[in-house]
Amino acid sequence: MINKGTDRLGARGIRAYYSDTLDSTNREARRYAAGGGQAPALFAADGQTEGRGRLGRSFFSPSGTGIYMTLLLDITADQPASVVKLTSAAAVAVTDTLEACVGVSGQIKWVNDIYLSGRKVCGILAESFFAGERRFVAVGVGINLDTRDFPAELADVAGSLGVSADRERRRELTERIAAEIFDVYSRARGGDNGFMDRYRQRSLALGRRVVFTENGVCREGAALDVDDDGGLLVELDDGTAVTLSSGEITLRVK
Repeated sequence: MINKGTDRLGARGIRAYYSDTLDSTNREARRYAAGGGQAPALFAADGQTEGRGRLGRSFFSPSGTGIYMTLLLDITADQPASVVKLTSAAAVAVTDTLEACVGVSGQIKWVNDIYLSGRKVCGILAESFFAGERRFVAVGVGINLDTRDFPAELADVAGSLGVSADRERRRELTERIAAEIFDVYSRARGGDNGFMDRYRQRSLALGRRVVFTENGVCREGAALDVDDDGGLLVELDDGTAVTLSSGEITLRVK
């Protein structure tokens, strides 16, 4: 593993660790924290053998075709952070960076996926955990830059940005995304929720009908808004409103 500092990350106090292959960058961040490592820290790999997604799913991570990274951040008792809100901040940071650096404008499917032309091109997994008495959050990001030949179970849903990038270019994009997540997160901890306006503008769900499961019951309604904590406001068919703070939605095709 290589610890490679850059001006962009160093100015924010972020240590960077790069590997050819890891089982999972989120797991590596947990191991680092458990061993007494300090946040903020960035972990990135050219490929993952056991890339992780939400709800126990895997994330296809072939070497050299994508960005696989985790930014480890600390959470203090006096400044708690909602994992949903942090996931929202990370989604905005990723879409901002991709738009600025590669000219791609993705849309955000609540709460953690980024879509392009109807296909998922990026997944975000934020996990809060304790290492001793210290609390951290690991923000994992997987982006399909030029990933192809997806497994059969992903062939109909996964896609790619269609952007070829060598190792140095991938690391540059990784560091830009990490710096942007750190900046958005830092402002949010200070009470600045301006990034949520960009989240709403890029939302794939707002204005559409969505299906979700609550307490084992399948429910359906119209997605109306996203609050400043990242919760999705849904008006059910009976006229009542609920705010989703976790879980997953399916977009109803009109």
